[in-house]
Amino acid sequence: MRDESASDAAGVDFISSMGALLERWGLPQTTGRLYGYLLLQNTPVDLDTMVQDLGQSKSGLSVAARQLESWSVARRQTQPGSRRVCYEAVGDVRRLLEANNAHLRAFSNTLRLGVAAARGGSRERISDLADLFTLYVDQADRVLAAWEAERE
Repeated sequence: MRDESASDAAGVDFISSMGALLERWGLPQTTGRLYGYLLLQNTPVDLDTMVQDLGQSKSGLSVAARQLESWSVARRQTQPGSRRVCYEAVGDVRRLLEANNAHLRAFSNTLRLGVAAARGGSRERISDLADLFTLYVDQADRVLAAWEAERE
């Protein structure tokens, strides 16, 4: 692998764990594995190197890289005079957390729609869930704001 930390046992475990984690968030395991791999790299990496290091198809890694780019956790770089494209992880995972919060906020809003449709005990259960997710996302937003303020 390009960076030795990605080829040692801890690096391999980290890459695998990121694949499993992001899969639970609804992304393909390849996307999570690529994100873990890119986080371990100290320089941008081209698709051919990714294929060699991760042992996955070029088309699959290309799709994964574009997904990471759409989540704003990876950045595409081109080299002057070359068609070769390289990718690097963006160190600020704030965008990933913000995207997760947006999904949770949408879930809470959808639950609120269910409150209007529900009757009896199910109405209270759905309302409690919506309140919990709203509180969770509001607190997560506060944590992100405090983290950003601390970094400045």
